[in-house]
Amino acid sequence: MPATAHDVSAQAGAAAAPCLEVRDLHVSFRLADGTRVQAVRGVSFALQRGEILGLVGESGCGKSTVARACMALVPLSGGDVRLDGVSLAGLPPRELRQVRPNLQMVFQDPYGSLNPRLTVGETLAEAIRVRHTRRGTALRDAVGRLLVEVGLSAGQAPRYPHEFSGGQRQRIAIARALATEPRVVIADEPVSALDVSIQSQIINLIRGLCRDRKLALLFISHDLAVVQYLAARVAVMYLGRIMEMGPADAVIARPLHPYTRGLVSAIPDPDPERERQRQRLLLTGDLPSPIRPPSGCPFHTRCPWATAACTRTEPALTPAGDGRLVACLRLADLPPA
Repeated sequence: MPATAHDVSAQAGAAAAPCLEVRDLHVSFRLADGTRVQAVRGVSFALQRGEILGLVGESGCGKSTVARACMALVPLSGGDVRLDGVSLAGLPPRELRQVRPNLQMVFQDPYGSLNPRLTVGETLAEAIRVRHTRRGTALRDAVGRLLVEVGLSAGQAPRYPHEFSGGQRQRIAIARALATEPRVVIADEPVSALDVSIQSQIINLIRGLCRDRKLALLFISHDLAVVQYLAARVAVMYLGRIMEMGPADAVIARPLHPYTRGLVSAIPDPDPERERQRQRLLLTGDLPSPIRPPSGCPFHTRCPWATAACTRTEPALTPAGDGRLVACLRLADLPPA
């Protein structure tokens, strides 16, 4: 019987219970005309303390929906999300408020995620009070320490969000996420709205904070190069499903699934000569609609190696060596990556 992502994650983390565990997650939405959109289908993974998992894929593949489902911001159609062993599915609002400080999120847009009417100090103080009853000097000192930890200064606390640059606002958003002393942080495209010159600073900040605080991080991105630098493991999503998952270095150096091969092929080589000589696997066509997903393998409409069997049978995630899982019926027949 083929293994699932949950099975492999559970085996890898047998020595310690995962901080965040997603089991066979399904999320669907009903449109105004009654049509149901299948946004996420059967996604499973687990995160240990101090681990960074990258979740990658094209726009519209369901990455952000996974993030919001983990945060209990959208209802589940099936499956479960567990935080420190506690199921968040159907948890009453009062109990959800009690566990949510352990799970925080950094959103993509640093301009829209901060309250423009509150100073930075007030925003952080509000978050700190979720965990502590500090007041006066003790609260101001805690706010100052958070600002310093993310590369700002304590003296910037009285300023408003519009007085900061985009990169500084994202640092503030990260500080707000840390203020509740979470065990797990979900970062949804946290650098995609920033200038390229600022992105590396924020990525290094996130990496250092995860190391120092032993945070479990789900890092969502469309940039495989960023994920390879930051994450220990990577999961590649397509049309609501995970197509390949495993150690980031192995997956990106030797991608197995045809979709992963196409994504890796799109990463430019910094060496001009190698870039001219390399052969690219170009993905043709558009991402199918989640309203009417293809039968069989969801990628068969764009896969150069698809056969008739791929149009009929949906492949399960199965072990493929190197600690990774791949969902492809033709894996044994594909040419070397």
